[in-house]
Amino acid sequence: MRRTYRRTLTALVAAAAAGLGLAAPAGVASAATATASKPMIYWLEQGAGNPYWNAQHLAAAQAGVRLGYNFKSFSGNLSATDQASILKQLADQKPALIMLNSIDPTTIIPSIKYAESKGVPVLSLYSTIPQATASIGFNEVRSGQLAAKQAEMILKERYGKLTGTIAVLGGVEGQPTSDFRANGFIDYVKAHMPGVTTVFQPTNWDASQASAAMQDWLTKYPNLSMVYGLSDTITVPAAAVAQRQNRLCLNEPGKGWTSNSNCIVFVSVDGFFLNDDVNGTLYSDEMYSPQWSGYVFGEDAMSIVEHKSYQKNEQLNSFLVTSTNAACALKMQNAMADSMATFDFTAGPTLQDVAAHYGCKVLDANG
Repeated sequence: MRRTYRRTLTALVAAAAAGLGLAAPAGVASAATATASKPMIYWLEQGAGNPYWNAQHLAAAQAGVRLGYNFKSFSGNLSATDQASILKQLADQKPALIMLNSIDPTTIIPSIKYAESKGVPVLSLYSTIPQATASIGFNEVRSGQLAAKQAEMILKERYGKLTGTIAVLGGVEGQPTSDFRANGFIDYVKAHMPGVTTVFQPTNWDASQASAAMQDWLTKYPNLSMVYGLSDTITVPAAAVAQRQNRLCLNEPGKGWTSNSNCIVFVSVDGFFLNDDVNGTLYSDEMYSPQWSGYVFGEDAMSIVEHKSYQKNEQLNSFLVTSTNAACALKMQNAMADSMATFDFTAGPTLQDVAAHYGCKVLDANG
């Protein structure tokens, strides 16, 4: 078991995200000005404007409402240098803890040491950083392998054998989240699908760069079979480019490769746009649930603050979504987002448990 869960929800105040918002550290009030009875927890993000990040911050704020901490999030300006400097500035404000989604785990180490020298613990998100107080994130290699296994089944069904070309839309090269998620997929393909070729293009998690890469691939690889995207926020824009040129395989009867032999299949990770799994744009996806993971990160942060037991390095598993369970997964995701104050995020130690409790079919219980 990952942790002991509280199943009874206490009465919640309205507006879980009151005061929540990405900000520059220059305008931060001292953590000492926070509600005296509640510790202040900061979240230093990579940047601003990504809807996935925003949803996570709202969930972490909701965890604060339930668990008894104040919360504020900050942007690292999509710059490893800026983020390292901002972390030091935030540590000087003496919050109870800083959650950190690092851009570059190497560049940030001196700033982590600085924060801890000031008595401020640092919880690393998505990157295992030994110098941090603790690290929590998803098993990205597993996520890549799970997507590759879906690709394997799809290619066998399409061609009757394992052949074709798969293009990989990456995030930021050198970033553990991106590298492990990509390499888990690529290494599986190399080991189990020797007749399949892979090509790779980083996008810096930017939708416009993903769209540009897709446009280039349509020209370079006229027989492209599939695209594996490391996040829905880059996969779906790329799929839209393919659709405009009548190259998108839809996972619907009569709208796939049997009716359009030149169409391209899209598989993805993070499950943020689950409606695209329901409508057939994506053949498979992996739900990370920013609401659930944001809440879990907040739980771990509060365990550290309250000097309770916690794991030094913790990995969570994504939840596989296909046409079989997409409608239920979307309904659950909407319930999390629309009823964040009352949704039972504590229905199990895993997202699979939460989904099963909600009534969704679990396809990856053993993988």
